[in-house]
Amino acid sequence: MSSKQRSALAHFNRVMIFALTLMGLLMDGFQRADLPSTLALIVWLWLPLCARLEASLLTRVNAGGRLFDPQRQPELWRTAK
Repeated sequence: MSSKQRSALAHFNRVMIFALTLMGLLMDGFQRADLPSTLALIVWLWLPLCARLEASLLTRVNAGGRLFDPQRQPELWRTAK
């Protein structure tokens, strides 16, 4: 399985988990007590993305590089000289 297929499968799994949870909440009726579990679900679904972002930021900070390097930014983000 290629990394592209693995990524697509992971995204599909996240969508299915979110959809099934949302269906369960709607069938049961949304109550105030459901809020903490819903927030925990959202954090859990975004955890791989957050971990990847955190690792990227820590790598750049530990390497002594600037977080917003103009050479690595798209043309639109560069400042005019």
